[in-house]
Amino acid sequence: MLFLSMNAFSMPFSESFILTNDGSKINIKTNFFRIDNAEKIVFYKLPNSDAESRIKFKDFDYIHIGSSKFKTYKLNNSKEIVGYFVLSETTSKTLIFTTKTDEDEESTKVNYAFYILDSNNNIIDSLQFDNIKSLKSSNIRGDIYSKIQFYFSDCDMLMKRIDSYDNLSAKDQNLGILDFFNSPVYTECHK
Repeated sequence: MLFLSMNAFSMPFSESFILTNDGSKINIKTNFFRIDNAEKIVFYKLPNSDAESRIKFKDFDYIHIGSSKFKTYKLNNSKEIVGYFVLSETTSKTLIFTTKTDEDEESTKVNYAFYILDSNNNIIDSLQFDNIKSLKSSNIRGDIYSKIQFYFSDCDMLMKRIDSYDNLSAKDQNLGILDFFNSPVYTECHK
């Protein structure tokens, strides 16, 4: 079972909340948020409670937590709902990503995948990469910046953010760019 826990990185949004499929909003604590991708459940706490609550992937539209946005998708006409962090949205494209740790509990390998979707949530490009220190993995990570720049060059805030991670990446086998994904920040770029 994969559990991803996160804390807030900054607070560009005035509140952390879940927008349910019926349009209602549930305010939640920013400092408690856990995702179980295997069970397709998000765990959260209400603002004035220490009790853990849960919501199934199929029951919400998206979640704003601190500076991050988490949303579920059915990609490529799949029936399976998968949760992704949304890194950026324009009127015509969305940049999303997910991570998955190796099944072997002693492994430190993390697999990443980002997808660029069109306005109908069809995949127009993607990249799968990992955190392994090898020439092959480093070369694949070297393509991250150029792929995102190709589709989101007009999104200044996103490009400044990823550029800050990419600048020194070549010196460390392109491992520095992984922090762009390890600290997901949602950037809205509608023009």
